[in-house]
Amino acid sequence: MVPVSCSSPCMPVSPVCLLPAHEAPLSLPRPHGVMLALWGLLIATSIPAVHLSQQPGGLLPAALFILGAELPWMLATPPLWAACRRWPLPGRRHLIGWLLLCLLLTPALTALGWGLGHLLLQLWQEQPLPPPGQVVRAIGITALFALPTFIAVAGTGHGLAWLQRLKAQSEALQLAREVALRQHLQHHFLFNALNAIGGLALLRPLAADAALAQLSSLLRDTLQCPAQRSLVDELGAAQDYVALQSLLHDEALHLCLQASAEALDWPVPGLLLQPLIENAVLHSGWRAGDPLLQIKLKAEVRGSRLEVAVFNPCLRPVHGDGLGSGLDTLQRRLAMIGGHLQSGRMDSGYRVCLLLPGRLA
Repeated sequence: MVPVSCSSPCMPVSPVCLLPAHEAPLSLPRPHGVMLALWGLLIATSIPAVHLSQQPGGLLPAALFILGAELPWMLATPPLWAACRRWPLPGRRHLIGWLLLCLLLTPALTALGWGLGHLLLQLWQEQPLPPPGQVVRAIGITALFALPTFIAVAGTGHGLAWLQRLKAQSEALQLAREVALRQHLQHHFLFNALNAIGGLALLRPLAADAALAQLSSLLRDTLQCPAQRSLVDELGAAQDYVALQSLLHDEALHLCLQASAEALDWPVPGLLLQPLIENAVLHSGWRAGDPLLQIKLKAEVRGSRLEVAVFNPCLRPVHGDGLGSGLDTLQRRLAMIGGHLQSGRMDSGYRVCLLLPGRLA
């Protein structure tokens, strides 16, 4: 046997409606364009103020000082925005990290900018340097006034990161709509996954980003899925589905896969295993907060047929013995190719078994 294992949690959630078909994709400004526009505006508006607050010397010295003072902040903006994508808000740990970063970077960038600004002034026209005590006092006061600058840079970065996540969700919805129209994936799975990702984005943005990427990969596979493919390819798609559910629900489900070498090359209908996994979770009675749920999937060749069996333990009684919409659809698909589906309760759980012919109709 060739064992394959993967972890995932599955839990039904409320459905969510897809975006209207006429809704246009979200368009975002380019981050570098936003950065240059904002810093250009800040420098242009600061030059007159610096010119009026200092001794007469013309606008050019004021412009040189402002350019030197703001250049470290400009160079630090792209890394700060990258950090906004890496450590988004809200989140207590991320908030504390951003406060510490503000306390460290603001005086450092201010001191560097103050020194660079005076260096440019010296290159333009030599002037006597102020005493060290006056320099320290000037940098300290300037750093206090620079706190809003850090807040503005970080706030803009978090806003752009949020818009990027929103765009990613919009693109995922567009792709989901296309998949739903082609009927390559069960609608309830799409609705549940998108709804869960939407809720996750408010609490754990990084996990939501990863779930969106995993969902996109799964939907691309769905769009490209042929009418039939080898069992090994179908197992790969099943592991993608399990990985998505793992991101959504904190690894509460463990799926153990076993398949013989002969079974791995067996042709099976595309999107065969997902309804089996969903059904296993449904009949297990698993709920959020329950211990790890172990689901076993075993595939082996018996004579001229492939047998795929899924077993799940029953954590609590589940009302109803029907197949559900997913397995009901799968049963009709199997009947068209000469296959069979058997299901029933066992002493310690629930078992679903598929029998597939060697050559699909």
